[in-house]
Amino acid sequence: MDIVNQLDDLETLYYGDWEENKEKLLSALMELHLEAGQDENTFNRFLVEASGRFGGAYIPYLFWDKLSYYLDSAPERAYLQKLIQDFVEADFDEEEQKKMKPLLVTYFAREKDFEIGKIRYMLLEKAHPMIQEYFEKLLTFVNKNQKATDMYVEKFLMLRSIYPDFGLLNLPITQLKDKLKGL
Repeated sequence: MDIVNQLDDLETLYYGDWEENKEKLLSALMELHLEAGQDENTFNRFLVEASGRFGGAYIPYLFWDKLSYYLDSAPERAYLQKLIQDFVEADFDEEEQKKMKPLLVTYFAREKDFEIGKIRYMLLEKAHPMIQEYFEKLLTFVNKNQKATDMYVEKFLMLRSIYPDFGLLNLPITQLKDKLKGL
């Protein structure tokens, strides 16, 4: 699997015909994601190569996968921090912000204060004020809304083993449980 060439081809399409319709891009990236996911090293290479491309459109999907692994293995933190860095440096579209919110809330709820401090210092202090405000709102939310934060974490834990589905992740817990019973 030649990840770089495949991503280069998709990037040409993205900045050509697909920039206004991300669904085609996301579908093509999902195929690569699933193929790369067969091997951890290949997936990690895919993550590193894809995260800084396409204006950050695919970062939430990569973050979902790595967050799932991080909850079992703290060394995955390095990939999450790279994805946060790429997210901070990306186009920062509203669509990606909405997708990242429950994932970042889950991550911040489970991360050590020291590591969150590093993110603040190394990434956020240098970021655009709008990006700083977005992250500060999330961090404040996690610190002041324990019950809501716990619900975000619970929903992610219920869905973490499936391919990223932000529609399901945004459902209220009771609806999500009913939906999962039917799957």
